[in-house]
Amino acid sequence: MEEKKIDLEVKVTIEEMKKIGEFCRERGLNFSEWMRSLALAEIEKVEKKKSKG
Repeated sequence: MEEKKIDLEVKVTIEEMKKIGEFCRERGLNFSEWMRSLALAEIEKVEKKKSKG
C-alpha cells in the first residue's frame, strides 16, 4: 500500500524558482521528488555524523 503524502509549502523568490525550474527541466527531474530525496539525504548525513560523534 502506498503511503499517504501531504502538501508542503516551500517559500522561494521568483528568481530562485526560475533557477530551480530550469535545473529540473534540463535534467528531467520532478521537483517534489527531487526535494524529498535531497532532504532525506541531508537527514541521513546528519544522523551519521551524530552516531560517529
